[in-house]
Amino acid sequence: MADIIDLSSRLKPASNLISPHPLEFRKGDWLAAHSVLCTREASGRFEAQRQKIHQAQDRPFISLVPNHFTLDAGYHFTALWLFRFRHDEARMRRLYRLAGLMECITRAHSPILRTDLVRRFFKIITEEREKLGVAWKGSVQGFLLPIYPQHYNPNLFLNAVQGASSLKDLLLLIEKEANHQFDLLCREYVFYIPKSFQAK
Repeated sequence: MADIIDLSSRLKPASNLISPHPLEFRKGDWLAAHSVLCTREASGRFEAQRQKIHQAQDRPFISLVPNHFTLDAGYHFTALWLFRFRHDEARMRRLYRLAGLMECITRAHSPILRTDLVRRFFKIITEEREKLGVAWKGSVQGFLLPIYPQHYNPNLFLNAVQGASSLKDLLLLIEKEANHQFDLLCREYVFYIPKSFQAK
């Protein structure tokens, strides 16, 4: 009978890949309120284990999770909007640049923003948020996603912002560092998202 009916497809786990490019998004097999971010290496190990579990006859529940960052608070909204813009890389990059702008207000303080130029800076943020139709809700800090130190020195962004000599210089530095981080996320990381992300 097995020679006539191909049963191999029943042994393969359903693909959890949602989008492979530019950022890789996968469905999480566990109950979670927030998405998680892990390296491609950790994701590869998890996917191999996931395949073994799905091939087991008793199909045990997947309770393990790859080593990861939990994307909650401000990170939650950054990940949510990146996911919703997943088919438009230019828009994703604009969103990530906006996250960099907002990071300057909460964490990466620039001497430029201690002058009257802060009004212009806030106007740029407000206009970009309106154009993209995005919002971060609640009292949040941290907008640029966490990246392991072996991939990106967290002080690079802070030092670049603090060393800016003009508003134009500050905006260029934010865009450069945000694009660099986005490229790293594309190359080195995988997002696992909860079902709630797929509601829209």
